[in-house]
Amino acid sequence: MSGNGTQRRVALGGPVNFRDLGGYRVGDGRAVRWGRVYRSDSLHHLAMDDGPRLAAIGIASAIDFRADDELDQVGIGRLGQLEIRHVHLPTFDRAMPTSAPPDWEPPESAAAVYGVMLRSGAVAYREALRTLATQGALPAVYFCMAGKDRTGLFSACLLGLLGVDDADIVADYAMTHEVLDQILARRRAPRPSNDAAADVMWSRLPADLFEARDATMEQTLEIVRREWGGFDGYADAIGVRPDVLGRLRAELIDEERDE
Repeated sequence: MSGNGTQRRVALGGPVNFRDLGGYRVGDGRAVRWGRVYRSDSLHHLAMDDGPRLAAIGIASAIDFRADDELDQVGIGRLGQLEIRHVHLPTFDRAMPTSAPPDWEPPESAAAVYGVMLRSGAVAYREALRTLATQGALPAVYFCMAGKDRTGLFSACLLGLLGVDDADIVADYAMTHEVLDQILARRRAPRPSNDAAADVMWSRLPADLFEARDATMEQTLEIVRREWGGFDGYADAIGVRPDVLGRLRAELIDEERDE
């Protein structure tokens, strides 16, 4: 894997999962550029001193995959005080339905959830790729609440489209495990008492959805290959034009090869 966790992590006072996607090798010997695109847990956690740090690395755009109800509940915090364009692209309207259909059956694995999310989040992921390819959008960061599921899927998609191999895509996903205890502690914060139905649904979700296991992303990559033939096929299916992919690759892949 190109680069280590310490090198990738950007130390912030609030978010704990803010990471650079640079340094991963692509198939022709080049690498993803450092300092161009980042992934994170929710930026509504930004601390007072985090603004200057984001300014120093030049963040111009923040793509927000959180659901409408999450945005309504916690907002964007200090992100709204910074000269960073906030682009809200929810992958679904609500983070969790207030009630489950009578015949609802929980998914069997996190990978099964991710397969559904690739479809439900198709518009958001298409527009996120278009946003990253827009002039002036970079450097950019994209995020959800934990920076693991919606963000992890988009990271896999982006890295796959850039030509990064499966092993590095899996390793990038699993790196969230290093800070998972801190993320889950935030998620365990008390919710309103009228969320009892949502609590029941959360309790029935597969255990590996609350982890960041290699196997989850390995199985997800198999789903992508089986359903779409790979990430190029997925991008085509959700309406991402070849010129968008061309601009992304030009912006995010180093010109020089590592001999």
